[in-house]
Amino acid sequence: MFCSLSFRLISKAKASAKQGDIEQALKLFKQAFNIHQTPKLENRIKKIEEILAENNLEDEDEFINVNNSGLMLFKELHDNLYDYQRDGVSFLYSLYRDRLKGGVLADDMGLGKTIQIISFLSGMYDNELIKHTLLVMPTSLITNWVREFGKWTPGMRVKAFYGSSKAERTRNLEKVQSRGGVIITSYTMLMSNWQQLASYRGKEFCWDYMILDEAHKIKNPSTKTAKSAYAIPSKNRILLTGTPVQNNLREMWTLFDFACQGSLLGTAKTFKTEYENPITRAREKDATPGEKAGEKEANSESNNQEDNKNPPTSGAVMPKLTRKNDLVVWTYLSAVQEDIYRQFIGLDHIKELLMTTRSPLAELTILKKLCDHPRLLSANAIAKLGLEENPEAENGEGDAHNIANVSDETLISESGKLVFLLALLEQLREEGHRTLVFAHYRVVLDILERILGNRGFKVLRLDGTITQITEREKLISRFQKDKRYSVFLLTTQVGGVGITLTAANRVVIYDPSWNPATDAQAVDRAYRIGQKENVVIYRLITCGTVEEKIYRRQVFKDSLIRQNTGDKKNPFRYFSRQELKELFTLEDPRSSTTQLQLQALHSRHRRTDPALDEHIAHLHAMHMFGISDHDLMFSQDVNHDEDPEDQEEYQYIQGRLEQLVCPGVAKCPAVRRERLSV
Repeated sequence: MFCSLSFRLISKAKASAKQGDIEQALKLFKQAFNIHQTPKLENRIKKIEEILAENNLEDEDEFINVNNSGLMLFKELHDNLYDYQRDGVSFLYSLYRDRLKGGVLADDMGLGKTIQIISFLSGMYDNELIKHTLLVMPTSLITNWVREFGKWTPGMRVKAFYGSSKAERTRNLEKVQSRGGVIITSYTMLMSNWQQLASYRGKEFCWDYMILDEAHKIKNPSTKTAKSAYAIPSKNRILLTGTPVQNNLREMWTLFDFACQGSLLGTAKTFKTEYENPITRAREKDATPGEKAGEKEANSESNNQEDNKNPPTSGAVMPKLTRKNDLVVWTYLSAVQEDIYRQFIGLDHIKELLMTTRSPLAELTILKKLCDHPRLLSANAIAKLGLEENPEAENGEGDAHNIANVSDETLISESGKLVFLLALLEQLREEGHRTLVFAHYRVVLDILERILGNRGFKVLRLDGTITQITEREKLISRFQKDKRYSVFLLTTQVGGVGITLTAANRVVIYDPSWNPATDAQAVDRAYRIGQKENVVIYRLITCGTVEEKIYRRQVFKDSLIRQNTGDKKNPFRYFSRQELKELFTLEDPRSSTTQLQLQALHSRHRRTDPALDEHIAHLHAMHMFGISDHDLMFSQDVNHDEDPEDQEEYQYIQGRLEQLVCPGVAKCPAVRRERLSV
């Protein structure tokens, strides 16, 4: 009887083993062994236990402790991260582990903030540490985020709260709120649906994590975007931005205030008085030694952090970025542009003709448009300035930007910048390069698209009129894959964020932005991981005009950003406050004092090769004044031996800077990065 029972148990155990249920088979074999002990059965049990032990060991090896931070991450995902990306993941986990409310992941554009967040969330969900995540981003990035989640974490529940179907949006949201997962939405959806995102079945809903991509969208706390983000309850907050400070230090306060939910750096007014004003003054060219001295302590802090960096681990091999030459090309105003420019800044009746308000910003915008092309002015102004060639226009009040009846030759002759750009694009096509052209105004793209098409260029275009994500993706994919397209025209606001265009190795910034980060974002569409060729950037700036003043302001803002994010210990002070205010003047339009100044500082330091030297020689033969090396900005060594003139002032600024520098700034030796923990 006992032998018969033992035999049946052994038969069931073998069947379980064939079905792959090894643990059940072991259990049945042990029951049979207890009934009838045989050496054969004992050996079989030992072998099964050894197999299970090996499998358990392999299971443990499938997860790896990221940088010994305590976060266990799936091995395949871990092994695909570069060392600095593992640093980012462990940094994000350290915020959670140490019960800090949030932080800023501020790697440069194109260095993989997306994969770091996906890896971090994968580890957090696998370890059952969190259940609900709200991820907000610009509309154009939704497709890429969904695709990357599907690629790296196919088992994670990721739903989009986006699209025209309210019922589908609601269904996706409630599914994640009830079962757990990630909701991906846009800033536009956030603004119009924040109440729904903040509630569930009539009660307040608190997200475990709220993550904002391109988080500089909330840099102004008074905007509807920022207010909507503040209204969403969340235990933890992470901000992603390659440009944590764009214009001033107050933007840094806004990011920290949101991330740590109001518990750091005081009120905006206090921050401005105690930090922003003294630090901004210390960055000016004419600052006294006492005003400059407070920066030394911050430099020392940054040096200490760099010395204590962890050595590289065995991450994926970091691809070596190619060389980037970032050039400023100083162009001329055309005769028409110069005449209108002088009239505008000198005669009241011309100002009244061109303006609808007395706002200084409106005046500056008109001057800025004029530097691009006179056809950007109003239809009324075009007609009364003698530029209208359409005899059917009704007193110049027709289509404001109708260029259909204006010849290519006329359009080109009216803009000195356009004369240079067309010659440049012809040269680049001849050399076999593919080019991105960024401009702020669609009319500039209208002009370029027509003229280039007439000259045999194959051109693609992306601007704000293309609202469908799928259509944008098709254009981007076509340019990346089809080498016949040599030029991609993009508006800076639409094409400058969140897309990859590494098929191009030349980038033209047609008009400078007030915000240096805007131009930097555009540049990094091509200069990013995946780029296999050296990249050259051409920033077109007209001599002596408001554009030259804008560029000088950009340099000043960059100085503040570098100083206060630890990227540069003590950046060279190029310009003073007085120079930054001279916006409504026209200096010599056939020369550039800025170019001459930068030429004296940097002319011998350009990283180059024979091919680039030959190309630049061709540029000098075109219609322009000269070239500066934007990428060499702040490469000048600074004298650190200055003695403070006023010891009391020195102590004051030093104390403010000591309080501002955060202990949680993590930096990677391979790339510029700032991780700001709060």
